[in-house]
Amino acid sequence: MGDTFSDLPDALVRDLLAQATPVAERVSTHLNRLRQARGSMRQRVQSERLIARKADLDVPREPSVVGIDGSYQVHRLTALDLCAAAAVAVEGTSKEARRHWQEPYHRMWVNSFEHSKNATNTLRGLMISMELELAAEAPHDLVLLDGSFIVLLIYLNQGLTSFREAPRLLREEFQRRWSEQRVLDRFLALIQSDRTVAVPKYSGRNELGNFLRDNDLPETDGKTLATLILEPDEYITPLPIFHFGGDDTEYHLPDEHCPRDRQDQMNQSIENMRVIFYRPYGWAPAVRLELTAPIAASQAKLSMVLEGIKRQLFSPAVTEPYPLFLADRMVKSLGAGVAVIEQVVAQHAVGASTDVETTLLCLQNYRTEGGRGGS
Repeated sequence: MGDTFSDLPDALVRDLLAQATPVAERVSTHLNRLRQARGSMRQRVQSERLIARKADLDVPREPSVVGIDGSYQVHRLTALDLCAAAAVAVEGTSKEARRHWQEPYHRMWVNSFEHSKNATNTLRGLMISMELELAAEAPHDLVLLDGSFIVLLIYLNQGLTSFREAPRLLREEFQRRWSEQRVLDRFLALIQSDRTVAVPKYSGRNELGNFLRDNDLPETDGKTLATLILEPDEYITPLPIFHFGGDDTEYHLPDEHCPRDRQDQMNQSIENMRVIFYRPYGWAPAVRLELTAPIAASQAKLSMVLEGIKRQLFSPAVTEPYPLFLADRMVKSLGAGVAVIEQVVAQHAVGASTDVETTLLCLQNYRTEGGRGGS
């Protein structure tokens, strides 16, 4: 604690600490208003027959579960960029026999090239292609993705619209994976799959927002409302997420990479997606689960999803389904791995250089960027 403010001016620290109590009071007031309205909100949601109990569903066998997450890193050195993208898959806890699944359970790419403003977008698209590959190959009953389905689409779109201006090595790797891995086909299959669920930590969407309006409450996201409203082992029945032609606009990938009929197929699958909120235990907040149409339309599939989620939330120390919790920690460590490569590069370059001082100046790290893995 003594080092917390070591890099800040004393006057700034005093001003910062002076704001602690007012902020705490605003947070407390906000939460108290929500708690006081809990009864009326729950009654309204119940009157719409939107609250159900997991116990009323047929008990399925224990499903096998895998969680998938990805991360990217851009280490900006004086003379060049050192970049990496990776995705990992982590199996959940399961009593059943192990499945035949060929290792490795990760994908990774790392390289260096000239500075480019288009590297980050292309690198994110590359990362998503790796996540899609692992999701397609995982032989599990339930595949959990960190983040929403739409984040995958947005990052793919950014990669497709920027890769031609990216450095050659990154451009060629993105193009190779897009073609050889049939990334578009995998994405379209993913959003129609009967075993894939997206688990965003946060979403700005609030499908329960209608139940706030008569209570004069502050803007609150759906996950928070569901945490307040639901009792342990209850869930909000499937609700639409997207309303194309209304509040939402259809999504697109560049026409040259995704023909019109595939665009229509993609948007139909997105519009048919549903969201549920499930609170497995009293000590756990509600989990936002974005479901494909085949899962949302099947009581058996929905029961399997809820069973899988509940079994993977087995301790207050695990703040999200266990395989995603572990995958998140793994990909967040990518930066440390790239930092090691950075050191090896510097040592090798210095050893091969006749001008050590200039070489070290060219390899100084002045900024590191990264994302996903819980972002």
